[in-house]
Amino acid sequence: MLDRALRWGVIPEYFGYTGERITAGPAAKEAVLNALGATKDQPPRIARDELPPGPCASAPERVWGWAAQLYALRSRDSWGVGDFADLRRFGRSARRTGASLMLLNPLGAQVPVLPYQASPYYSSSRRFLNEIYICVEDLPGARKCANEIEPLRKAAQALNANRLIDYDQVFQLKSKALETIYKAEPRPSGLASWTKSEGDALRDFATFNALAETLGPAWRSWPEGLRSPTGHAMEQKRAELKDRIAFHQWVQFHLDRQLERAAGEIGLVADVPLGFASDSFEAWRWQHLLAPNMRVGAPPDEFFTGGQDWGVPPFDPWKLRAARCAPFVEAIRAAARHATGVRLDHVMSLFRLFWIPNEMSASQGLYLRYPADELLGHLAEESRRANAFVVGEDLGLVEPLVRRRLRRRGALSYRLLWFEGESPRRWPHDAVGAVSTHDLPTVAGTWNLTEPDHRLHRLRKQLVDVTRMPDGTPAIDVAVAAYRVLARGRTRIVLAQLEDALGVEERPNVPGTTTEFPNWRRALPAPLEEIERSPGARRIAAAMRRAGRTLTQPT
Repeated sequence: MLDRALRWGVIPEYFGYTGERITAGPAAKEAVLNALGATKDQPPRIARDELPPGPCASAPERVWGWAAQLYALRSRDSWGVGDFADLRRFGRSARRTGASLMLLNPLGAQVPVLPYQASPYYSSSRRFLNEIYICVEDLPGARKCANEIEPLRKAAQALNANRLIDYDQVFQLKSKALETIYKAEPRPSGLASWTKSEGDALRDFATFNALAETLGPAWRSWPEGLRSPTGHAMEQKRAELKDRIAFHQWVQFHLDRQLERAAGEIGLVADVPLGFASDSFEAWRWQHLLAPNMRVGAPPDEFFTGGQDWGVPPFDPWKLRAARCAPFVEAIRAAARHATGVRLDHVMSLFRLFWIPNEMSASQGLYLRYPADELLGHLAEESRRANAFVVGEDLGLVEPLVRRRLRRRGALSYRLLWFEGESPRRWPHDAVGAVSTHDLPTVAGTWNLTEPDHRLHRLRKQLVDVTRMPDGTPAIDVAVAAYRVLARGRTRIVLAQLEDALGVEERPNVPGTTTEFPNWRRALPAPLEEIERSPGARRIAAAMRRAGRTLTQPT
């Protein structure tokens, strides 16, 4: 079985985080081969894509920007959650202080049902947008319905008093407002041509949403004729749901227009997740390319000794190649549409993925190879098409070969103060420099030792070594000092987290937890109007300016 497994791309052994060689069990290997349909000794012969050579689009030199969770960036006018109008306003303000970029959390759509999914990395679609980010008041037709919308607006804005975002309430209030405006202005200028340009993908997405509203998101339990986007039963159902399908297309049209307007204020860096939820539009749409009875995760490491199970369904690499990597191409193209740059979450997935068979734990999983040559080729082609640079999230146990191949394709590396042992002045030039990410402690949480994972308190030494700040120094002063050092470094781009500028101790997400922490639910502790004037944000901007990272003269 071993030779057959190797030919099908199974990696039966890997080195664990302590350096020991880990060998997958025979049951796991057999389960993976069954999922691949590997009944023959040799995998199918698939012609290689003929892709034009060349690197990704070039990244800018010596610039900086903010890393922000859009849902957390609320203004006083927000409906309980940050939206595209807030993004537009903050982008304009940040640009005036010298920032060139904003890295955002993934903006992918969620299934329009309760409970509303909070995690941006477990979405229904990577192509279409999350409707909670729509600004109701900016919609054509909103003024016609001002009296009807007013009670909804007041109820939604009252949610801003709570730091924890109530996604269910936000979704319900915005949905009612959207339905009201849709009835008043169902055919805005440009809708018909945009809908036509989006083609079958938009039609199928809107159909899935309409079905999920009545049948629930577990599409595998829907009536048999509706478990696939095609077929006679589906065409009949589309006719029955015609108006509801049109509504969901209308919502996506306005989301796209609002995001485009926000992108006109500052360069956006879009985050592309590894995958999507198991009960999702994309799992329904691409089901013929997915490996059955498998989930994606990560092997045991220092912090997750039992491994991680992300619950994301994997693509069969052989079927993915045969489909010319269409789901990947679509995700990159959608992310780059209004973006200056694209960040690939878990960039190792272009080379290999850790599969976990159903009924097994993460520690029993194993790696499977992916068509890296084709994926890298498509990535570079889409990057050039959109003129959007690429950043690969190459953190953790990433092989040196992966970084070399990404570098040859012109993708930027990701370097963090928490992980790098040498001075930022020695970090690679073709990289993004940052202190942390949404999954790791903030400066304040580390400096004040309030980070809940005490194993990470050791990172405080990194701050002391880099900033040379004494005990008792306010966390915001430490953050400014840390970003001042990064600003003087060699990396093309420096990203500063808004949490650090505000002295926030909690990180947006604690990996490996579900109910223990309010992951993806914490808003920033101040409204946008105060964030723009906050001393921490202004001092970080001044440090970037003094280091020569401002492309345009701030006003």
